[in-house]
Amino acid sequence: METTMIKKAVLAAFALATLPLLAPATAQADAPHDRVLELRDACDKASWDVEFPGLCTRSAGSVSLPEFREELADGGSGAWWIRQRSIGLDQGDSVAATNVGGIVHTFTEVDQFGKGCVPEWNQAVQDTVDNCDFGRFLQTLVAPGTSSAAQQPTVGVHRFQCLIHPWMRTTVTVKPS
Repeated sequence: METTMIKKAVLAAFALATLPLLAPATAQADAPHDRVLELRDACDKASWDVEFPGLCTRSAGSVSLPEFREELADGGSGAWWIRQRSIGLDQGDSVAATNVGGIVHTFTEVDQFGKGCVPEWNQAVQDTVDNCDFGRFLQTLVAPGTSSAAQQPTVGVHRFQCLIHPWMRTTVTVKPS
């Protein structure tokens, strides 16, 4: 008898816990959503430490500094990118970026995609717009393992890029709710 009561109590607790899952999807459609994009890279610590000691924190990256530099002529290393290259948001949603790589990045809103703040690495992009603003650069740094501040962009199209690795770009389109 006691076992039956325990089973009934467990089933009742399970039913109560799953009720929110059974609610119609529209019940929370108006609630703002937080979107987190990923800043990625694959720096090889040993080779990067030769010239930039301690810059790369990744223990098992696959792109050496010489390989990285070679890829600048082809538009930059494909291992350096923002995972979601374009996303859509509803008005009121927020967006942030988490650095899942091993090297520092920025997540900076720009009017137009363009060059960043590292002249050597700017050769990867053909843009003429100079986006290097050290104030914004310092405010938008995202160290490995950390996230940028969440932002609530207004309705419209917003461009974000890394001011260190300027080929790392994403477009965020916010539609009215």
